[in-house]
Amino acid sequence: MLKLFVHGLGAWFAVEAASGRYPRPIAVGLTMLVSRLGAPATLLAVAGYGLERLREAGAFEGRPARPRQRHARPAVSARRGARPARGARDSSQQTKA
Repeated sequence: MLKLFVHGLGAWFAVEAASGRYPRPIAVGLTMLVSRLGAPATLLAVAGYGLERLREAGAFEGRPARPRQRHARPAVSARRGARPARGARDSSQQTKA
C-alpha cells in the first residue's frame, strides 16, 4: 500500500511539474526522480497527464441541463393494452335504455 502511495505521489509531482507549476530545472529533476520509480509511477503519470489535458479542455465543466420536454400521454384507459378498472363496464357491454 505504501508503494502505491509513493508511486501516486511521484506521478502527481510529475504532472504538476509538466503543467508549469515549478521552474524548469526543478521540473526536470522531479521527472528524473519519478522515472526512477518505475512502471507504476509512469503509468499513473501518463494517466494524470491525460486527465489534466481533459480538464484544460473543459471536459469536466458542468453545463446547464437542457429542459426536458414533456410529451402528452394518453389517459390510462386509452392506452393500448390497458385493462379497464375492476367493475367498470366496457362500451361493448352497455345496453341502450
